Amino acid sequence: MADARNAARRIVFTGAAGGIGTMTRPLLAGLYPGLVLSDRVEPADLQPHETFVPADLTQPDEVAAALAGADSVIHLGGHSVEGTWDQILQANIVGCYNVFEAAREAGVKRVIFASSNHAIGFYPRSRRIGADAMAIDGFHPGEPAYRVIAKAAAAHLAAKLAAQQDAADGPADLESSP
Repeated sequence: MADARNAARRIVFTGAAGGIGTMTRPLLAGLYPGLVLSDRVEPADLQPHETFVPADLTQPDEVAAALAGADSVIHLGGHSVEGTWDQILQANIVGCYNVFEAAREAGVKRVIFASSNHAIGFYPRSRRIGADAMAIDGFHPGEPAYRVIAKAAAAHLAAKLAAQQDAADGPADLESSP
């Protein structure tokens, strides 16, 4: 059930028409009435109480419009399966940059980025891996995949942009943080 604080928040949810977005939306909608759904295509089961803003993640102006006024972003958008280099580059690397940059420009304080089990290699879900799967250099790619590259790039991109924002804002005063 939503409380008054959550009701006032505008949370933008990218990838809302995708598989995880479709399963997660009903849970989030009950907690965050200000949830704004975004994707390239409108969700098939869009409810009357839901707000949808179309945005192609490869288009910075569309992403900026979707994130305008947002308090938080839940970023699940992108190409969710292995594809061509151009598909992955555009949707998962350029698109991720556009979301992070639009969030920074809009003053969004929190971005939740969903990574994947493929961030350390394109291992099948049925294969259990542990520390022994890592190579001496700390990375073992499993099966080669462009999505592995994109997930690693997005993680580094998030860290770089967060560090830049921290440097611009100055050190955080943890004593006065809410």
